[in-house]
Amino acid sequence: MSDTSTSGPAPVTPASVRVPIAELENLMVRTCTAAGVDDRAARRVAEHFLVGELRGKFSHGLAKFAFESRFFPERQAPPEIVRAREAFAVVDAHREIGPLSADFATAAAIQRARRFGVGVVGVINTQRYGVLSTFTEAIAAHGLIGIAANTSRAEAVPAGGATAVLGVNPLSFALPTLGEPLSADMGTTLAPMGVLWEHRRSGSPLPGQCFVDAEGRPTRDPHAASSAVVFGDHRGFALSLLLQAVAGSLFGFPMGSDVDSAWSTGYAFIALDPAFAAPDQDASAANTRLADQLRAAAVADGTWRLPGDRGRALEAAARTSGTIAVPGPLLARLSARAAGDFTSD
Repeated sequence: MSDTSTSGPAPVTPASVRVPIAELENLMVRTCTAAGVDDRAARRVAEHFLVGELRGKFSHGLAKFAFESRFFPERQAPPEIVRAREAFAVVDAHREIGPLSADFATAAAIQRARRFGVGVVGVINTQRYGVLSTFTEAIAAHGLIGIAANTSRAEAVPAGGATAVLGVNPLSFALPTLGEPLSADMGTTLAPMGVLWEHRRSGSPLPGQCFVDAEGRPTRDPHAASSAVVFGDHRGFALSLLLQAVAGSLFGFPMGSDVDSAWSTGYAFIALDPAFAAPDQDASAANTRLADQLRAAAVADGTWRLPGDRGRALEAAARTSGTIAVPGPLLARLSARAAGDFTSD
């Protein structure tokens, strides 16, 4: 789910077909409707997962929607704040669909940041979402710095490890600018677990060095793999550990092997208002100057890019063409969901 992940543009293979974006959106909306979701919320959910697909985050786009939509009928009630103290709030999402829970938490974080300069909101008991950046970018659109992270079941090991204790623990941040937010969206593993799930369905080999079996041996066999490998050796491990605490013990949420399902997974949404720390400065203008300098350096060096730029370019190109390539089996799964089948996978 990051610009540094192994996911790239979906190849157009004989098993893929080009599908109008509007048709895919319609399939997702119909799926939500079949699960009892009202039209406005259904369109928001469809938009969220579609953005992930269009930005090239295929493990967190249509495939993630097809997987997570099995749980849409399990939603119990709208999210609610069950504990709050000044800048902090804890949300029980009551098994709401992930993007809707995250939208609720994002709004609560923005509200607190406006009042206290910082808003820190934890969410538990929710379904999962796709890409994180849509939420941090929504925070940045209000002139705030947005940060989001979550833990997951113990499915990740440091390089050389065999026993999974940490989750894949993704991170996103977005900085306000005078234009599009400067944003990053990354996992702390070399590949997300969604890659493993999809490769198990297709039977195709996994990307090399990204997954290990139960003995900690690297494997490309999707049926032998059990854990994803944390990126960056001990540095990536340390970052993942921090994110585990930010989305866990900070709010009293489970961590490590105590995270045993989607419902015990912890999420954190943070909004920071630069106007409280530097009331005489324009943070958006400063971030724009920094981004301009970085882009100029990237062009000069020719070997790197700013986080988020590639994804936005892919999305713009896809929307211009109006169609995208979708693997045939995935399209069949989406069609089954739209027809009300929430059990097959």
